[in-house]
Amino acid sequence: MSLLATGVRIVGIVLAALLSCVTGAAAQGAQGSCPPPGTIYTFTDSSSIQALAGAAPPFCRFANVNGGQQVDLFLGAFSAASPIVQANIDVLTTLLPLQVGRSVQLARTGPADKGWQATVTVEKYETVEVPVGRLNCFVLLWTEPSGQGRWERRWWYCPALQYAAKYSARFEVTTPSGRVLTSSPTSWQLAGVRIP
Repeated sequence: MSLLATGVRIVGIVLAALLSCVTGAAAQGAQGSCPPPGTIYTFTDSSSIQALAGAAPPFCRFANVNGGQQVDLFLGAFSAASPIVQANIDVLTTLLPLQVGRSVQLARTGPADKGWQATVTVEKYETVEVPVGRLNCFVLLWTEPSGQGRWERRWWYCPALQYAAKYSARFEVTTPSGRVLTSSPTSWQLAGVRIP
């Protein structure tokens, strides 16, 4: 067995052990905590991030493994750098503990009274199949109007991983003739986890 295959097998065993410890109601109780510093998540879009210490709750700090750029995220999804997230962090935290059907409205007024709004909903709780295995996740749906269209962004947040195992985005616009055009500009899945 090659060194790479052995490493992949060890990661799989560690992940399976971690996931077997946190399931069902226990997984729901583990929400809102951060992964151990040094945990590395690798994704199907060839990116990798590493968990760091030092973020102010309820955010967790991560750094891009390749470029070193740091980001503080809430539930592995919502960036503290986003003005609408900053303006609504108290509103976002009312999603905890995560429950299917819970929803919050976010709003922010910017320069020249330009307004932004979004809705975040805990859409469902489901088992998702990604390259690292089958995981139980909450689906967090962010909807946001944009011009004549609407964004839908989904994160599959897995409490056992303390991060999202999958992400997809879709933009939908209705033409003047009533035709609906859809594009899916980006998506990724969790391809690997390395726990220190």
